Amino acid sequence: MAVLKIVNVHIGKNATLKGIINYILKPKKTEDKLVTGFGVDIPQAFDMMMETKKIFGKLTGRQYYHLVQGFAANENITPAQAHEVGIKFVEACKKLWGFELILATHIDRKHIHNHFVYNSVNFVHGHKFHITRKELAEMKELQNQICIKMGFSPAPKKGFDMFGNKRTKARADDAKTHHVLQKAENSEQGSFLQNCSQAVQASVKLAQSKEQFIQLMKEQGFETEWKVNKKHIAFTDIQRKKLGEKKCKVRLYKLAQYFPELKDFQTKEDLLHGIINKHDGVTAVNTEQRENGTDRKVIDFNQRFEQYSARIDSERAERAAQKDVGQPAEHPQPDNGRTQPDQPVSKPAVPKRKGYSGMSW
Repeated sequence: MAVLKIVNVHIGKNATLKGIINYILKPKKTEDKLVTGFGVDIPQAFDMMMETKKIFGKLTGRQYYHLVQGFAANENITPAQAHEVGIKFVEACKKLWGFELILATHIDRKHIHNHFVYNSVNFVHGHKFHITRKELAEMKELQNQICIKMGFSPAPKKGFDMFGNKRTKARADDAKTHHVLQKAENSEQGSFLQNCSQAVQASVKLAQSKEQFIQLMKEQGFETEWKVNKKHIAFTDIQRKKLGEKKCKVRLYKLAQYFPELKDFQTKEDLLHGIINKHDGVTAVNTEQRENGTDRKVIDFNQRFEQYSARIDSERAERAAQKDVGQPAEHPQPDNGRTQPDQPVSKPAVPKRKGYSGMSW
């Protein structure tokens, strides 16, 4: 069973591009046979990624992206098989095509996990990497398909842990927030996130309208921002705000991610549906279930990859042929008093990438 997530980039020793590359390639964490480069030579990975940024003039902003694919400790999988899952995922994932990427399988913990570190700039067209929630969901679905085809378990559904048990404890992707929530559950320290979650649960049970819900939240010390022109519902801890605390506000969808009790209330529509229909015994249906359903279309990623790869190889061959032939010498044009139009400036040639085991970008 594999779980895929994007790691937030924080300031620290591994926050730089060179730092994260050195981290995932540490000999005590992985082996040479468990490292694969896609569109990049591993020893020159940093220089090649920086070269791409210079060519397209995109040296500023986010430098890289980091994905982690973790397998459950009880999954019957070897490091080589986990690495093969990672390779198949990169080759089939259209969203990653054209980005210089390093895949490293770490075996230093009880659970085997893959690290994917890739350039923020695409070396084919020069665009920066961007991803939506829908695209991330598609990547996770693709990963599940690969795992199932290879005989491994898919990722657990929302609300369940990696062992298939229903999740009852709060969790957060951010390590710092996760530790705070754990301490709050153990009564080691207070947390306004936990207090807000409990207030929302109590208000949903008692309220029969949007207005009554807002009033009940206020009575429990939370100001509710529920506006038509705002996408998300937000709650503010009134007392913390008065004391000047910076962390006093949280959105509903974030609470739903942290606390399994609120997993069905991620949007305004979800919450209103739960308030109005709970007295009729109607089960809450969240937005993701309404949008995705069970009949979503399965995308043929492999076919699209082959088409994309063939087109890129053809364009590369044309550029190489033009470079070998060379441009004809320019002859000065007579100046008849007319202003000559500016000649279009050609874009710099994209460097050829080596060291990609498998298909070529």
